[in-house]
Amino acid sequence: MKQYGDGVGYRNPHEFEGDDISQQYLPDALVEQRYYVPRDQGDEATVSARMAVLDSARQAVREAGRQRRKQDRPGVDPMASMSDGLNAHNESRKRLAETQKRDAGT
Repeated sequence: MKQYGDGVGYRNPHEFEGDDISQQYLPDALVEQRYYVPRDQGDEATVSARMAVLDSARQAVREAGRQRRKQDRPGVDPMASMSDGLNAHNESRKRLAETQKRDAGT
């Protein structure tokens, strides 16, 4: 589809630190339109705080002038997946269970 112009210039947010980048997804005519404004009650207060953090992080990136790709970070495997972390967690749980059995004398 790229030969027809679809996706040209698209940057995958998950390839960048924070999994969020400044990128325009809407047509120019809709860019300034606000569709959701969270209130200060219940879970919306949490959403509002999260949106404020993202906005300030985006502003800092704009001021710095560069968004750092995850692959640029030393010691981070860009091909690692969520299952890699889950596998490590499960191994840790197995070792703990073995230690507890051994300590219990069973």
